Amino acid sequence: MGFIFQRRYFYSSVVLLCISVYLYISAWAMSNRSTLKQNNLCKVTVNYGVVNGRTNIVARPKGNLSSHGIHEGHLSNATLTRKRTSDTLPTVTSARRSSSTAAVTSPTRTTTPVFPPTLVRGKDLSPVISEFFELKSNETKDHFVNLHRFQFSLNSNACRSGSTFLVIIIHSAPGNTKKRNLIRETFGSIGCYRDRHKTVVFMLAAVKQQRERDALRYESQMYGDIVQGNFPDSYKNLVRKHIMAMHWFKYNCNAKHILKLDDDTFVNPYRIIDHILSTKPEGLTIGCKLLRGQRPSRNKTSKWHTPESEYPFSVLPPFCLGFAYLTTPESWAAMYKVSKTNRLMSMDDVYVSVVLAMKAGVQKTDFSDILVQCPRNKTFDYKELNRKAIVIDRTAHCGPIPFRHWKQIQYDNEN
Repeated sequence: MGFIFQRRYFYSSVVLLCISVYLYISAWAMSNRSTLKQNNLCKVTVNYGVVNGRTNIVARPKGNLSSHGIHEGHLSNATLTRKRTSDTLPTVTSARRSSSTAAVTSPTRTTTPVFPPTLVRGKDLSPVISEFFELKSNETKDHFVNLHRFQFSLNSNACRSGSTFLVIIIHSAPGNTKKRNLIRETFGSIGCYRDRHKTVVFMLAAVKQQRERDALRYESQMYGDIVQGNFPDSYKNLVRKHIMAMHWFKYNCNAKHILKLDDDTFVNPYRIIDHILSTKPEGLTIGCKLLRGQRPSRNKTSKWHTPESEYPFSVLPPFCLGFAYLTTPESWAAMYKVSKTNRLMSMDDVYVSVVLAMKAGVQKTDFSDILVQCPRNKTFDYKELNRKAIVIDRTAHCGPIPFRHWKQIQYDNEN
């Protein structure tokens, strides 16, 4: 019996020893795998970046990427390769990572400076202008521009799904029903081109008359493309409407590109999508018709009157004409954020493309090459109208005339 017990004890000891060895080897393998995984993670770490214009790369912190799709920036032999952050990151060696970091943190030269100087007698006023618009601690914050207390009596789900390539956000007045219908019947009727989805949304503010409210509610139910804010709709409130559009987009839309328009502007949707696909605008950038060397209007009877209390400087910095500009979710998010700490002015195109863009680091690029000037004789060259993307009509000289060519444009592009 003693011998049998000793044999059982021996076999039990051997089994326990084998189990111990197995557990030790398993623990070592797990530890080694964890170390290898960490090493691999180090190898694939890259610097996230966004593109300012076509050549300028700006470093961005890792993590906390927005849902609007901030991209990776990677430079190799002066060639820019872009990937979505949701894709698998490429393996990068330590030496390659160092050179990539150097490329990102040292922006390449660009032909269009981010902030062209505002020169008066040889002195750049840009820093002074930027400082002037900073809200002081004792100043009252605007209920909408600074505090963002927007409420929507009418809303739209036109681009909530995230499949929208381009959203065209149009500033419209409540009474401009005919203009909105003209847009719906023409370029607003195209929902997809080159497998890219497009949608149109109209931005309006509040009205007093019940009849107008009922008409807008009916229009909203019919088309589902109206957003109405909670401040009076007026020309002087265009800045508030602009920030309202940014607020709405932040919480209600997931499009990849934004085209802001006035409701009397004609767009060739085929060419604007072609333009986006060829230039690939992303990051902190606005494409627009740039004006340089303009002076603020001191004429009190002018609709563009800018009192000295609002803008005390004799020259305006280069700014975007507000009738149309192409931008990105990153740009609007950045400008929306800095609007909290900057006092407003009545000229919304100057406020957005100068004051907010300057504070947010948004670069302006001129896209005059895609514009069609309204001709003096009001007779459009159809080939040019079908070759370009946006009609510029600063004095409302042509009005709805370019819209009359829509059926031919549509036929030529879809057949």
